[in-house]
Amino acid sequence: MTFVLGIAGSPRRGGNTELLLDAALDGARREGAEVRKVVLTDLVFSGCTSCDGCRDGQRCVLDDDLQEVYGLIDGADAIVLASPIYFEGLSSQMKAMIDRGQLFWYRKHSLGLEGKKRRGAIIAVGARRNADFTSALRPAKIWLLTLDADMATLTYGGFEEKGSILDDADALEEARSLGHEMVAKRNIH
Repeated sequence: MTFVLGIAGSPRRGGNTELLLDAALDGARREGAEVRKVVLTDLVFSGCTSCDGCRDGQRCVLDDDLQEVYGLIDGADAIVLASPIYFEGLSSQMKAMIDRGQLFWYRKHSLGLEGKKRRGAIIAVGARRNADFTSALRPAKIWLLTLDADMATLTYGGFEEKGSILDDADALEEARSLGHEMVAKRNIH
């Protein structure tokens, strides 16, 4: 069974970003996948301290709630990141989790360990209608590539009020389709 991990990076629970992530996970579930959502604001963790303690590729030395997330990442066949955009960047919670992914970088680039090929996606929501998502998507893309994942994207600008994404008649269905495709394409290989 395909395992799809959704990582919610919004500090606002039940907002536009989380609604879209839930729809994507629903699409994956409907395709027969096992799904799990991690909400970063529910976790206690800090940013990377650049101590190089994870240089062996085994474990981050910071013993906090991200330890469980690392295990979920290792087991995931597909990963969906969801983040609001603040000042054209990822949320601080999402960025801190990505920075703590140095463990995965060491595995791939220093130790030459091959990870399993997986699907990857990011859903990003910005308040400005003409939001530029380029700078936000870049660290997400590099992180997903480090995890040997490809990257699909869904971006939505002009949605600031909580729940306003529901005003876009197609948004939730696009997110469901993303989840469906992540599992369907995985099953083809």
